Parts: sequence; structure tokens; C-alpha cells
Amino acid sequence: MSGTYTRIKRDEIKQLIESEYGFNVINMHEGDKGILIYTDRGIKMLKKIKRDDAKLHFAASAYQYLEDRGFSSTSKINKTLSDSCSFEYNNSKYVVQDYVRGNVIEIKTPEAAAKVAESLALLHKAAENFVPPQGGHARVDWGKWMDKFKANSINIRKYGKGLQDKKVLTRFDRLYERCAQEYYEKMFNAYLILRNFGYLEKVQQSMKQNQLIHSEYRRHSLLLDDQGEVFVINLENCAYDIREADIATMLESFTGRNKAELAVAALKAYSGVIKLDRRSIKVIQAFILQPKRFYKVIERYYGRKKNFTEAELCTKLERAIKKESRKGPILEVLEDYRTL
Repeated sequence: MSGTYTRIKRDEIKQLIESEYGFNVINMHEGDKGILIYTDRGIKMLKKIKRDDAKLHFAASAYQYLEDRGFSSTSKINKTLSDSCSFEYNNSKYVVQDYVRGNVIEIKTPEAAAKVAESLALLHKAAENFVPPQGGHARVDWGKWMDKFKANSINIRKYGKGLQDKKVLTRFDRLYERCAQEYYEKMFNAYLILRNFGYLEKVQQSMKQNQLIHSEYRRHSLLLDDQGEVFVINLENCAYDIREADIATMLESFTGRNKAELAVAALKAYSGVIKLDRRSIKVIQAFILQPKRFYKVIERYYGRKKNFTEAELCTKLERAIKKESRKGPILEVLEDYRTL
């Protein structure tokens, strides 16, 4: 084995998996996301994890709930013969998950955008009314975003005022100063949209439905299998939140010159399964409008201990500003939501 899994010995892990899970391991090799294991019960993925047992138990139960509700194209966490979600090897914790032959999906056409959006809507329908298992630790994001956007806008302004007391500005300071007002306005406007377009009502509705979302529904969490169907991975960070958060993540991950066309196709396909009303569109708009990449970098520089050098943070800020500038076409589609 190479890379992340250099300490794994093939024969040892083969015997351990067969004894823990009852699989007959036919072959195994390292892939991009873990170790691919070919068994008599299909393709599996072995992954090293750092999550605590309570969070892992929650995620495993969510995978099983989706399958029981008819959404089975996921990287479900397999249980051991002793009903555990993981096993230990060389002082590290590992999980075994379902997997398929396939590649990370390319979302370059309206048809592909519609396919991934429809899959998201079906996942959301299957994930309604999920009750966390006893002993499971749920991630709960209901209701936090409006106050978070407001607090972030205040911090953007505060960091800008702090520059007035500095005699010499760093390169990072100058980069920040050039766009601080623009991004303050975007963050504050995102807060206003949530406040004025029924965000809290959406939260209440989501809470009544016990709505679970993926929380990382973007290209790298989606595979296209041999049958041309979407296979969803990376559900380990699923959370209780409103569906619009997932939709915004999906739309924001679209790239290329035709991202507006992709967004229209995705919203129509999603709405064909779960109707999106005007307030949903506005809430999605707020999630995309807020400059989260920009804020993450400046918070690391001004607000917390730096884990990067000045040069590294300047590069990260430049990249964040460039990525934020690419949101325009999708925001225009959302602004003109009546054409959908």
C-alpha cells in the first residue's frame, strides 16, 4: 500500500475484514478515497476515520434509513458481525463502506445538472422524519445561519476599522481593504434576505419534518456508476438543516461558462420532485451571496491563530476573491426566479 495507507499490510487487513465482516475478499488496491476491496458481496471501500463513535453511529444510521426508504445509491457504512460501525487496526479506526465502479461526475451539460439535482431531491424526500438513534450524536444546523451571517458582517466591518490604527499595512491588509466594503454588503444583504424571506419559517418546517441534509452535496461527493446513475458518497457529515442549504452548495459547485444554464436545469429538475417556492429561491440566493470563502480566510488572519504564513494566506485570499467573483451568473438566475 502507498500514500495515506502505508502502514496497512495487505494480508493482515484481508484477514481482519473477513473475520470482522464475514466477507470473502477477492482483491484490493488503493484508490483516490481509500482502499477498494472486491468481495463476494460487492465492491467496498476501506477508509480511515477520526470521527467519534457517537457521530459515526449517527451517520451509519442515516445511511441505513435512506436505504430503507428506497434511496440505496449511497456509500452505506457496513456493520461488523458484532454490530459495530468500525474496527481498529494499528491504533487507527476504519470503516468499510459500499462502493461502485465509477468516476466523479462531470456536470457540464443541463442534462447532467438535472440528474444530480433530481438525485438530491430524492435524497431529501427519503431523509425526512429521520430520528437520531440512541447514542448517536447529531449535527444540528437549524436556525443558525441568519445570526451567523449578521455576526460575520459585523466582523468584516470591525476588521476594516482595525486597519485605521495600523501605521503600516501588510500585503494581506491591502488586499482585504480593497474589497472589504463590497463583501460586508454581500454578507449583510444575505442576512437581510434570510430575515425578510421566511428563513425561520423554513427552519420550523424543516424541524417538523426532522429533515436531514447531505451538507457536502457537490461534484466530489457524486459518482456516476456503470449504469449512468448517481451514487452519493461522503454522507458522514450529514446534518439537520433546511434543504435550501444543500441546493445552494450544489449550485455553487457548478463551473464553466454555462453555469447559469446548469443552474436553471438543476432548479427545474429539483422542483419537479420537491416544489421550490419564491422563499426557497430567495433563501438559496442568500446562501450563495454570502462570501463564505472570503470570510473564512480573513477570520483566520484577523480573528484566530494563524496556521499559515502571510504569503500562504495572501494566496488563499486572492483565490477566495476570484471564486467569489464567479457567482454572478447563478445569482442572476436566482434573482430572476420567475423564469424557472
